[in-house]
Amino acid sequence: METDIDELSSHLSTLKTTSNEIAMLENRQPISTFILPSMSSCPMATDNYKHLLIYHHQTLILFSLPKFDIIFSIPITPSIESSISDICFHSILNCFLLSSSNSLYSLSSNRQIEIVHKFSNIIWSITHTSKYIFICYLFGFSIEQWEFNTNSGTLVNTWFKDSLIESLDIGINCIRAVNQHLGMTVKENNFSWRIDIFDILTMNKIRRGKTIQQENDFKNWIGILYPIDPYQWLFADGDQGLYLIDQTDEQEYKQNNIKK
Repeated sequence: METDIDELSSHLSTLKTTSNEIAMLENRQPISTFILPSMSSCPMATDNYKHLLIYHHQTLILFSLPKFDIIFSIPITPSIESSISDICFHSILNCFLLSSSNSLYSLSSNRQIEIVHKFSNIIWSITHTSKYIFICYLFGFSIEQWEFNTNSGTLVNTWFKDSLIESLDIGINCIRAVNQHLGMTVKENNFSWRIDIFDILTMNKIRRGKTIQQENDFKNWIGILYPIDPYQWLFADGDQGLYLIDQTDEQEYKQNNIKK
């Protein structure tokens, strides 16, 4: 199925990524495709109910998967004044979390956008476990661990960039939690990417990733992660690259380009 909302083109595709089908990704065919209005970057996240929320051109669009039927489309203004930098679905709170500038917002099933908390710095990436929300600030300056209840948020831990990445690394772009692990995309000094994996409670490094061999040599700050399991990740760069990174075996790093 393919659906148009504009004559300009960029595509969202649904791929199966269950553990039994990972090996088949190189021979994959999209289940369905949705043509977006333009080529701009689109933060997105799925929930537990086969829905996909994307942010595109100051609008939040909720789709039903896998066929990309639009459930609703709402503008972020006036509730949110700045662009959305990241989205995740919080299963315990049963809502989408949205980061914008230095603030965290929630989007509930009744389409209401509410502010959750204002922070001290610009947020680049957000992720969560069953109990905690993790905030990565601009260029990976620091990562914070927060616990929220209905009334307020409590800062639990702060890890600064110098304790997470190497001295020659430039910064961190995207963080994603899976089980008791936190994966992050690290920008190296030559502007290449790698994926480092940490223990989510102690933030001790479990795996240092190898440099991702990208086909294009453009230098940008887009390095998005989607966890398949704690050691296998989909990595999307800003140059139309989509890679399956397998770091299960510490001695045998595997990388497959699944978007050729």
